[in-house]
Amino acid sequence: MAWFKRSSRFIILTTLLAVSLAIGIAVNTPAQMQPQLRTDSISGKLPTDWENTFTPPTSGSLPVNREGGGTRGAKCIQGNDSLIALVPASLIGETIAEYPTVFWYMPKTVASQLEFMLQDANQEEIYSTTYTLAKSTDNTVIGTPGIMSLSLPAFANLPPLKLNQEYFWTVALVCNPTDRSLDVFAGGGIKRVQPDPTLARRVQQATPQERIALYANKRLWYETLATLVELQRDRPNSYDLTNAFNKLLTSVGLQGLPSQQVN
Repeated sequence: MAWFKRSSRFIILTTLLAVSLAIGIAVNTPAQMQPQLRTDSISGKLPTDWENTFTPPTSGSLPVNREGGGTRGAKCIQGNDSLIALVPASLIGETIAEYPTVFWYMPKTVASQLEFMLQDANQEEIYSTTYTLAKSTDNTVIGTPGIMSLSLPAFANLPPLKLNQEYFWTVALVCNPTDRSLDVFAGGGIKRVQPDPTLARRVQQATPQERIALYANKRLWYETLATLVELQRDRPNSYDLTNAFNKLLTSVGLQGLPSQQVN
């Protein structure tokens, strides 16, 4: 993988932290040329509006934006793309995991580093890590744009997320280490909720495709996205999965991410 070069402090995280995923976005074709969706398609089981029953966050003004901010730092991003956190429009996504996986869209960039930070509802930092980004052969542009992920590590003195507590995560492109005002950052929120024993039993018995629908029905954002991304990675040419991924992003107002090739 070409995106991250670990500093010595984080070598132990190599296999469990950031995983680079490129997600294929369907192109528009005439209706008669598109495959017909089956009635049991994954897409057909996803909501068209993710947050139609959402309870607003309790923390007041949220300390993050899901699309890269910092106009002065935009010079380190190539093209018209943005750094985008894959979270609902409210910024808060729910999970039943003690250590969930978060996702963001990484644009083509010449930033030197990427920093991840997790804060609690009081905006106190409880975990952070920094990666050196690998340069391309011409020493200018870094990597191929795509969906990136990071699983919160259970082995880095990070306690499991507390039930019914809100947390906020941020990824920042460090455009100039000597001037952090140039950073481009984006992020979202996490709220861990009590797992439903019935859901847990059904998930254990379900296929990955069925799990997506089960998670989505309970509006478990991080589980829904993680399961769908994993399937999309394993079956990049699946029209059903591509359509489902597009529908999930559209349901939270993130339609139109740039087309990607699978790594």
